[in-house]
Amino acid sequence: MMGLITVAQSFIVFMMITLSIILSVVLPWKKKASATAVITTSIILIFIVVFLMTSNIFIDMPVIEGWSIGKLVILRDLGFYPRAIVDEYYLWQFITSTFIHFDFAHIMFNFLGLLILGSQLEQRVGWKRFLVIYFGSAVIANSVVLAISPFDILGHNMDTASIGASGGIYGILGALWYLYPRDEIFFPLIIIRKWPISLIVLIYGGISALFILLNPDDDISHIAHFAGLIGSFPIAFLVRPEEEKKEEEMKALSKDELLELAGNREQKSLLHKALDADEKDVRDAWLEEFFSRIHCPKCSGRGMNYDGKDAICPRCGRRIRP
Repeated sequence: MMGLITVAQSFIVFMMITLSIILSVVLPWKKKASATAVITTSIILIFIVVFLMTSNIFIDMPVIEGWSIGKLVILRDLGFYPRAIVDEYYLWQFITSTFIHFDFAHIMFNFLGLLILGSQLEQRVGWKRFLVIYFGSAVIANSVVLAISPFDILGHNMDTASIGASGGIYGILGALWYLYPRDEIFFPLIIIRKWPISLIVLIYGGISALFILLNPDDDISHIAHFAGLIGSFPIAFLVRPEEEKKEEEMKALSKDELLELAGNREQKSLLHKALDADEKDVRDAWLEEFFSRIHCPKCSGRGMNYDGKDAICPRCGRRIRP
């Protein structure tokens, strides 16, 4: 009976993860939602469900009595467990492990990192490329872990399970640096403000590399972090927006070209206010309002995100420089 219960619980979490992945595609596609928001919400909900399943808080309550299971069951079935990958071909663990967290600090750091970095990458490249970069980096990070596990090094062996979204989050950071090395992004280094991407990568990439050399016994997969960071480079190269491939397309549009984007008098009025502004902050504020109301010239989706330099379509990744 207990075996059936543990299988059922793992299956419930597995189906939650599957639904989360489906919604991260369907909602941005059909409802113009943020894929980052879908994934961050999903990992919180899954954390709560897993917490309840692996705790004794409700163990004696009617209906769910006896449904408490150990964390090892979840690790074995849905975490990244090299022996299960090799011996039983649990290939889904390359992805399911990114949704599993046990520790509150772990989930909060990953939640904030994914929300802050993911939303900024998604605004620049669109939800499709964001998902490819995020999950692709996580798969590369786990692949490196699998490759070193038989050698029992850097805290990994065939019976050490890994969980968490960190590999994908480091991949997002790496992609931002690869695609936009001169940009500044919001990030909580000391306070949440804009920092140069290169500085953030230098700090976090350097810390990961240092800990790989020191090899501390801290139950953190520093090699997965570093692998996700570096592994994002070829993925970002392959899926980068056309505007990033052809620099000439990123030339600033003329006043007449910008006016062609305006669909009504109100939008034209906003654009004129922006172009007539003497101060950059005022100009940027009007441009942000203008781009939020127009339709993307590539996919016709309503609303573009202006970051102070370019306007980016959150759906197709089209960039416009005013």
